[in-house]
Amino acid sequence: MPSNVTRLYQALLRDASRPISIRLRRSLSEWLAGKGLPALDASWTATEHEADGVRLNVERRGDCGRYTLDEPCDGGLLRTRVTYTESVPGMTGWVVVTVDQHGAGAPVTANAPGFVPVYLRTARITDGAVHLEDSPVVVDENEVRRFAHTLTERARRVPVVVVSVEARDPAAARARARYLAEATAGVAVVGLLADMRAQDGFNRAMGDGLGVFGGGVRTYLAPFDPAEERYPYRHRPLSGGLIRNEGDRALDRAIDGIIGETARRTLPDEVQKTLRVVNRVLAGRSETREIAEAAATVRVGDAGSEELRRRMMAKTVKPAPPAGRDDTNADDADDAVRRPREAAETGATTATATAVAAPALDAAELARTVAEAVVGEMRTELEAALSLAVASGTAAAPGGSGGSGGSGGDSGELSRQIGTLAAHVLGLRELVTERRGSDELLSEAEDDADRLAGELEALRDEHDRLSEEYADAVAVTRRLSERVRVLERRLAETGRPVYGVAVEDDDLFEPASLMETLIEARQRLTHVVVGDTDAAATRLDLHHPALCRSWAGKAWDALRALDDFAGARSSGRFAGGFYDWCANGSPGRLTIPTGMLSMRESQSVANRAKFSEPRTFSVPVEVDPSGRLLMEAHVKLRPVGYPAPRMYFHDDSGGATGKIYIGYLGDHLPNTRTN
Repeated sequence: MPSNVTRLYQALLRDASRPISIRLRRSLSEWLAGKGLPALDASWTATEHEADGVRLNVERRGDCGRYTLDEPCDGGLLRTRVTYTESVPGMTGWVVVTVDQHGAGAPVTANAPGFVPVYLRTARITDGAVHLEDSPVVVDENEVRRFAHTLTERARRVPVVVVSVEARDPAAARARARYLAEATAGVAVVGLLADMRAQDGFNRAMGDGLGVFGGGVRTYLAPFDPAEERYPYRHRPLSGGLIRNEGDRALDRAIDGIIGETARRTLPDEVQKTLRVVNRVLAGRSETREIAEAAATVRVGDAGSEELRRRMMAKTVKPAPPAGRDDTNADDADDAVRRPREAAETGATTATATAVAAPALDAAELARTVAEAVVGEMRTELEAALSLAVASGTAAAPGGSGGSGGSGGDSGELSRQIGTLAAHVLGLRELVTERRGSDELLSEAEDDADRLAGELEALRDEHDRLSEEYADAVAVTRRLSERVRVLERRLAETGRPVYGVAVEDDDLFEPASLMETLIEARQRLTHVVVGDTDAAATRLDLHHPALCRSWAGKAWDALRALDDFAGARSSGRFAGGFYDWCANGSPGRLTIPTGMLSMRESQSVANRAKFSEPRTFSVPVEVDPSGRLLMEAHVKLRPVGYPAPRMYFHDDSGGATGKIYIGYLGDHLPNTRTN
């Protein structure tokens, strides 16, 4: 969307009952009549009507159509757009409702348009396998199990709001539920616990920290599994005392959080593709048959993904048990399961160590064999994977990045995983190439290989164990730090619900490699631009598979902090530099420890070409007319030792672009000590 357009509301209403057009037209007519517009006529295919500054545009062709309503709003306009298409073979019909604010005026509040509850009553309307109701769902003790299943539905996209029992005034709880259901129609399901027995049963099903009680309200975001939930306050509670004190104002904040959660969400792939075709059909540039063709294309793509997965899994060969082993022994069976998993985790490092420990192995022949297998047998699969990655990235592009839609959902996850796979395959190819010509070195090592083999195996096992423990400890520390940050912000709010500042979806991302971090940053972070550093990051992933997970977590924290800082500085909410941002952190601000930061290089590095040139990276001409810039500021992912990864960046958040540029993420660059 253009920068002067703000998405206020978005609903996806899947409707399998034909015809959608008649029921939708009847639902809209009464609502539009209240705005002074004439009742809709079935014969209208392309017409406009205006009354008191309110303009309606009607477009219809075949089995699809669109209604666009423009209303004056604070120097701009409020545009409600309703686009629909009937069901086609293999795809359920849908209605997409959006409300956008055009213009630079103060943001307005937009709840569900008044026709949405009326339309929801005409048939069984769903989104993400969840029935969208026009009114609160009353949950008694017999319905708790079914309602809990709705909460944990894997395909669920909309939030579920649960209103607890108000013991002092049962009618007040019912009124709250009706108020919430009307305002969030189409984008949420509201459940009202019927009595204390239902409330107790529901809270037992949810478990500790995830219940709702005392007249309070709780919003359960998707996805949700109470058995695996690590961030209970992601599912935002609103206390009964606050509702009693503030009334509808407190509920309005809950509504803002619910609608804001869904307004930025990316539509499913098949809806995105068919919506684009519908727009072309209504513009006269496509035929209606192309809607079904677009839906069929999505189905073929899904089948292709499954076929690709099946063929690549078929390439996996189970290792034969070592000679002389009794595989009936339970411990040996566990060991047989453990060893392939360890081999997959240690990757190239284990392959290198094994080559030294087994002198009879011809490394050059191994390199040729691996290269031939990759280029020959798996060429088709790799090309398909890369094509799938490109298609997934294209599909995830609409809707922007940085919001919860990011979730880009399954397509974004697939794109990240395959992008990581592609980068790692390229890195492996480089490693295989480097191994060619190493025959002399290996030949010299053969004499000592037998003596060193046992020591090497023991040291490698100990190193891997300690590295895994370290990575687990870092991950736990990151989660606890995030929890502390959220609790500090909640305390700063003096007990108020923290809509808009709870743990965001991207906080749950825990990268397993540096490449995953870079791909995720490119997709989600709006104020950070990642340059051409994939090769350097991939090399660390492949050389140090046991350590890269902890580095990736630190890099992701640093990138998010840079993005948060750049957003604040470019908008004028903060005037200092990134070091000041981290040194003087406040609740709600994403930061990293200042000990990880170095904003300058030494004079001996910055003033000598042999050291400054490796630290000079590409930037837009708006940042520097030459297109390249020396980047001295860097984040130390590991302060000392070897390896010591670094991430170099340039801060232009207060300049022409308002962004931060990542020039390099990789091993320590050369300096006077490494010369």
